Amino acid sequence: MPRTKKAGGSRAVFLDRDGTIIREAHYLTDPAGVKLYNGAGLALRRLKKRGFKLVIVSNQSGIGRGWVSLDVVHEINKTMSRLLHRTGAVRLDGVYFCPHAPWQRCSCRKPKTMLIQRARRELNLNPRRSYMIGDKAVDMELANRSGMTGVFVLTGHGRGERPSLGRHQAARPAHIARDLASAARWIIRREAAR
Repeated sequence: MPRTKKAGGSRAVFLDRDGTIIREAHYLTDPAGVKLYNGAGLALRRLKKRGFKLVIVSNQSGIGRGWVSLDVVHEINKTMSRLLHRTGAVRLDGVYFCPHAPWQRCSCRKPKTMLIQRARRELNLNPRRSYMIGDKAVDMELANRSGMTGVFVLTGHGRGERPSLGRHQAARPAHIARDLASAARWIIRREAAR
């Protein structure tokens, strides 16, 4: 029997930023406040070695609220990238974020899928072969809307948001992990078993 051809586009792991890779800070406004979770760099390096592209997708409503400038958010992302590099992680393939406040009309605020679609086009990704790791129900809803496998982490807002996952079918994850390192191990094991 002939093998079915795999759908085109690369595999990726999409990641929320705050509460997933870096420690949650209420509307981070200073690059000096960027602190990686233990094991984050190594987790990303392991995923990259398995052939995954690494893409950040986050809501940064502090911009729309007037609490932080676009330039500062870019500096925070650069600081995170530098810290990841120092801890052994390889370069991120993309960083996408929504700058709008919740009351501003846009098509990019998670769980809307515009950021995923943009990354898919620009980086030649296949969401159906990809994962989304995050600490909020909107991350899991985004995963489900985009055809990705959602992995929920208990860091950041994770413990507080966990009870809401069961209330909404659209926000149910495929797996709940203690942190990013645990999430990466689960993804690697799952892919190896396929």
